[in-house]
Amino acid sequence: MKFVLYILATFNLVFSTYGQVSAEEWGNMHISYIREVENQLFLSDFQLGSEESIRDKNGHGFSLGWLINKNEGKFFLLNTGISHTDYQGTVEDGVNVTFEPKAGSDYEALSQSKNIFYEFDQSFTNTFISLSYTNWEITMHGIRHWKGTPLPSTYGIGLISQKVEGNTIIKGIDETLIAEASYNSGLQRFYLMGWSFNYEFLQMSFILRYVTSPVLNIISCNTEAVGDLACDRIKAATGNRNNSPQLFTGSVFSVGMLF
Repeated sequence: MKFVLYILATFNLVFSTYGQVSAEEWGNMHISYIREVENQLFLSDFQLGSEESIRDKNGHGFSLGWLINKNEGKFFLLNTGISHTDYQGTVEDGVNVTFEPKAGSDYEALSQSKNIFYEFDQSFTNTFISLSYTNWEITMHGIRHWKGTPLPSTYGIGLISQKVEGNTIIKGIDETLIAEASYNSGLQRFYLMGWSFNYEFLQMSFILRYVTSPVLNIISCNTEAVGDLACDRIKAATGNRNNSPQLFTGSVFSVGMLF
């Protein structure tokens, strides 16, 4: 939250200081470094009752943008680029399904537990393209008439083509393997809203995004450990694309130069 407020304060200072955010004397293209912030995978995909998520902590990449119909603080932007996001770590959470190990097996401890571990080792390569419109008169209207609220200046839509590597392991508290899963590569839609500006040679933006989630694929399930009913439920999660209950699934900060 502090990062978001810092970015908004920076945009507000630049806009109020210089009166307009434009770069008429510079080119119509920019190349930028991008940092993905708090993009999430939701564990509710696995249908075991979890409401937790895991966040990428090191998403980064670059983009190339083309400004169209640039006019002071108004412009369209066709933007394309690539980023890499990683989901590494373990999340512990409860379940609302009963594990019933096969008779005579050594998995009785699992049947007494209501907590499991999701061990993530997933990497995503994200190639994207988007079209957005920026108008800083919207932001200034908010500052003047909405008690100083800097309304978003930028709105748009886009597509992400994802390539996925790695897997997710689900284990019991006694380290019993319950299931193995991954995500299918594919095409995701996203919607964006945020703040962008160009001043002289500088390009900056802070964008909030809603991205459709990748499709889950259950690779295997340990029937002996959890029983047929639990495995049937886990396997039924294959194909899930959790459209997050949150308004935004993450954000992107970019900084670059015009040429």
